[in-house]
Amino acid sequence: MPRVTVIVAAYNAADTIEATLASVFAQRYDDWQVVVGDDCSTDATADLAAAFGERVRVVRSPVNAGTPAATRTMALGHATSELIAFLDGDDLWEPDYLETMVAALDARRGEDPRVAAVACDALLLLPDGTLSQKTYMDVAGGWPAGDVGVEELLSRNPVYASALLRRAVLDEVGGLDAGLPGTDDHDLWLRIAEHGHRIHHVRRTLARYRLRDSSLSADRGAMATAGAAVFRRALERGRLDPAQRRRARRAIRVQQAMGRCEALAAEYRRSRRPPVVLAVRSLPLLTLAALENASRLVAAARWLARGRRPYGPAETPRP
Repeated sequence: MPRVTVIVAAYNAADTIEATLASVFAQRYDDWQVVVGDDCSTDATADLAAAFGERVRVVRSPVNAGTPAATRTMALGHATSELIAFLDGDDLWEPDYLETMVAALDARRGEDPRVAAVACDALLLLPDGTLSQKTYMDVAGGWPAGDVGVEELLSRNPVYASALLRRAVLDEVGGLDAGLPGTDDHDLWLRIAEHGHRIHHVRRTLARYRLRDSSLSADRGAMATAGAAVFRRALERGRLDPAQRRRARRAIRVQQAMGRCEALAAEYRRSRRPPVVLAVRSLPLLTLAALENASRLVAAARWLARGRRPYGPAETPRP
């Protein structure tokens, strides 16, 4: 039985799935299997994946579930390994991803048994195929000071989704939540931390994360709504202490304020006139959120007002 099962979620990924799977086959660490969850693609995704042979199992959904979490959950039902690694059907791994991550998880767990997962940094591939001047960790606010726990995850998500984790812990916390499209990974890491586990960062760039104009992550208003839902669910689970509950409520206000900033910017872009009424109604929330987390909200407002994202093409292409 392979030690690692690579869970690949894919939907209409015919233009990228071969490169994604080729990056798995190029791994220096060889004790793995792949399960591709195909979310009822209408293109050749499933056939292209199946062509890689017996090390790749393709599981097709009879209907389109519409969320990566549902597709990953379907694929997980066919995984038999101790360790699980997530990889989307349009992302890529560097050849030493599995070798480095498995070794780091084993070593860190030897020091602290609470460590249940390891994460890394990723280069950002822009929709036009160029590399961003920033990495995932740059956009996520930088490296955490140590292993990631509840407090860090109640402020932001510093864990790139292509992480390696123990299957037993994934089962312990109830798996992925398909009701949180776009933020299901953040919710998973938070639930893992709530159960007393920790997430360790390998401070290396070992993956390439593809950004698409059509993806949910490109819609900052929708992501703010989904982000607030993550923190609401954390409050509802009742595992947070009083200080953590205050932090969660503050995070909800920040996400709501970011959503209001998106609405203001979108209305301005449509009409080229200041959306005065919406701005006045939003002022109390925006003021409170800015007082609680000024740097993050101001940066988000600046990107939105300019119609830009917090990343751009690299001045010098990365290798």
